[in-house]
Amino acid sequence: MDHCNRKRPTLKLWVRLTLSIIISLGIFLPIFEIYLNSIKVKNTSTKVLYTYKVDRNSNYKVQLFDNSFTDSTEIEANKVYISDLVKNIKTNFSYTYSGTKKTNLTYEYNIKAKLYGENQNSQSNKNDIVWEKDYTLLDTVTKTTKNTTGFGINQELNIDYPTYKEEVLKFRKKFGIALTTKLEVTMNIKTTGKYNNNKIDRTDKIILEIPLGVQAFSITEDYKKQDTKNIYKQEKNLEIKNPTYTIACLLITIISIILFIISFKAIFNIKPKSKYTKELEKILKSYGDIIVEVTTPVKSKGLTTVQVKNFEEMLDLEEELRIPIILYESIYKHTAIFTITYNNTIYKYILKD
Repeated sequence: MDHCNRKRPTLKLWVRLTLSIIISLGIFLPIFEIYLNSIKVKNTSTKVLYTYKVDRNSNYKVQLFDNSFTDSTEIEANKVYISDLVKNIKTNFSYTYSGTKKTNLTYEYNIKAKLYGENQNSQSNKNDIVWEKDYTLLDTVTKTTKNTTGFGINQELNIDYPTYKEEVLKFRKKFGIALTTKLEVTMNIKTTGKYNNNKIDRTDKIILEIPLGVQAFSITEDYKKQDTKNIYKQEKNLEIKNPTYTIACLLITIISIILFIISFKAIFNIKPKSKYTKELEKILKSYGDIIVEVTTPVKSKGLTTVQVKNFEEMLDLEEELRIPIILYESIYKHTAIFTITYNNTIYKYILKD
């Protein structure tokens, strides 16, 4: 066996484990410390990639029962209406989405209504909701656009005013409570999509508030007419908050990595290959197809033994006699015996450590 291999010390398991833990902490803890306390990631948004504009609008006409008090049975928006004469409220909700670039969009919308009954709280001087009832006036409609700059929604709806007015009268008759009541009609719009991996996710509402249980009323619109939004190119910049501390942590990590490289073989108990091992591996790699490995020594009793000087001569014999080379390796003695048996003669080449 090679002299340097015999003298090479082997570290105990607990020493190797302790050394591994110390070096690992020296590598990863400073990096983790830098991540937590020294580096600040700043998102900057400077370049506009995409802009979209949203327009919301509602229009309505109040239709009246035939009566002898008015010249017309239809009144335009933004007037005051006598509740007993109102037959129907013909509404139109419009919504337009316009983008600066073409993309794929999915949008859905529905129309809901909620009937509120509020009672004034004398202590807080606020209106408390004591009764509410939900209605679906239009089920959810879902649509998708392909490679377009936008879309438009134009939805008509008839609101049966007397039906909700009757609900209020029934409640008052049943409970005898005089409430401030109103019907809130809401068109809900949700838009989703992507532009250059930037999400487009938007929710909008168009709300009409219609008073109930009063002799005369006007309709209130509660929404923003127009809105514009930009989508910016997101860039991440790293800011070092404490340069001196960061450099110290990096030095500890670098030193720990160097120590790991130096002590790698000792930690994992990797022994260097001897000349014997290298030579045997070289022979098997180059001539494995003509070598037969056996687990028991080849018997040479009664045969004439010829010691072959080197492996090249064994190769010449194999080529001449066309007989495979037999290999028996004694692992404990670090000896490889190559043999060729021909008639009463056994040719041997012995490779020792």
